[in-house]
Amino acid sequence: MIIEKLKIEELSQVLELHKDIIPFTISFDKAFEMYNEMLLDDNYFVAVAKEKEEVIGSAIGICCKTLTVPFLIIEDVVVKEGLRGKGIGKKIMESLDSFAERKKCAYAILVSSDFRKKAHKFYENHGFTDGVRGFRKVY
Repeated sequence: MIIEKLKIEELSQVLELHKDIIPFTISFDKAFEMYNEMLLDDNYFVAVAKEKEEVIGSAIGICCKTLTVPFLIIEDVVVKEGLRGKGIGKKIMESLDSFAERKKCAYAILVSSDFRKKAHKFYENHGFTDGVRGFRKVY
């Protein structure tokens, strides 16, 4: 298994993975447009885990600049159903940690739906704490 930056030819595989966990739908054309915008901004890192040529996991890291310290937002973490618990997510998170270190981020934040208890345990096992309260507004 390898972890690398998303390539355009893998986009449809990533969108297929997202169907399991993300309640929003988006057209391939819109995703393609956003992917091209992310390519131009080195504060974005779309990590994919691949076994041979198959995408089996992905996540997005976004380095946000502030007037104090940069920080990382982690979004859309997903590993293919049936392959969870095999270290794939761990490798993806390690790649995001490396990205954050290169960008000199002070910390990382993420949100996870309240019902995703197994995901919460995964995040806790990777150093995240729930000592803060997060909010989300959907447009």
